[in-house]
Parts: sequence; C-alpha cells; structure tokens
Amino acid sequence: MGRLYVHALTDKRVRAWHARGCRIESVAVGTIYAVCERRSAAPVLSEEELRHQHSIVIKIAGHVPSVLPARFGSLVDEQELSTIVRQRASAIDEAMALVRGKVQMTVRVRVERAAAKAPVARPTSGTQYLEAKRREVSPLLPPGIEAGLKRVAGHVVRERRQVTPAGSVAVYHLVHRQDADAYRSALDGIDGATVSGPWPPFAFVPELWS
Repeated sequence: MGRLYVHALTDKRVRAWHARGCRIESVAVGTIYAVCERRSAAPVLSEEELRHQHSIVIKIAGHVPSVLPARFGSLVDEQELSTIVRQRASAIDEAMALVRGKVQMTVRVRVERAAAKAPVARPTSGTQYLEAKRREVSPLLPPGIEAGLKRVAGHVVRERRQVTPAGSVAVYHLVHRQDADAYRSALDGIDGATVSGPWPPFAFVPELWS
C-alpha cells in the first residue's frame, strides 16, 4: 500500500479524489485528518512538484474550516503519523483554532538588505534588548509601506514577517476569509509592495515534521 505522503492536516474529512493518477484521501488520527496519498517515496523537489502540491493544498483548503499545510516531503508510515499527531496534539489543536475560517494574505517588499536588518545600538536596558530582538524577527519596512499596512490592521488576526535570502521582506497576514477582498482593496496601489492571496495559512503552521 505504500507510506503516506501528507499534504495537509484538517479538522474535517475531505472526500477522496484523484490527482495525476494518485488517490488523495483522508486518514483519521483521532479527531484530526491527514489528507495524503500512498506512495513509496517522496517526490523529487522541483518547481513542477511544488506547484502540484500547492494546487492540492488549495483544493483541500476550499473544503474545510481549518487546514494546516504540510511541508514538502512529509512522507511517513501510519504509525509515525499517529505518533506525530498524538505527541503534538496541543500545538495542532491550537493552530487549527487559530486558522479556522481564515486565509493568508502575503505582502512582499523589495528592500535593501541593510534596511531589512539595520544595525541597532547596543541595548542598555531590558526594554531595548526586547525591542532589538523584535526587530530581528519582525523587520521594519519603509515608512510608506508601514503606513499602508496600518490601513489593514483591523483585518489582521496574526502577523509574521520574514527576511528572505533574496533580500526582500515577506509580511504574512492571517485574516478572516470574508475580509480578504476588503484587505486587498485597502492595499490597492501600495507603492513598493506586491500583494497576493488569499492562500492557505502556510506561514502559520507549527513545525510538526522534524
């Protein structure tokens, strides 16, 4: 029967379908479902395979209230899957609750690497230390971009920022599905940034597969 190549975890069963000749099905582990296919080996990393998996996750997300996309290459046997889900049940339940009924919007900003990781003065207090650490994981953007992002603050449930190796900053926003159009309209024409989405909440999934 092969091992399970997991595309996503969900809170509801998804009706099985076939993609590129493979059956995509839901395997229950307690109250969680792993939407997966049975295969002997994980796919070789390529743009084509990434796009294929992306399309599967998007389809899954359209049929369930909560979806946690799996990282590429998540191949496990049924016992391993059961162990992962049961050992990390608290993190999974918390993430499922966070993303329920929500989608990810992504704002990408091209900035100079120096601006994304601007040096800060040596902290002289606990407050300054915490602010320095916050900037490491949540880089500041040009004032015009920050002003634009404030326009959508009322729609944002959770935010993550990430400096990419290419020197851009990705701002991931978790918003309610019904707010996605209003979010895009509020950022329409924002100078120096590109907005995409709605997507499944890729940036808001806890690490489960290490």
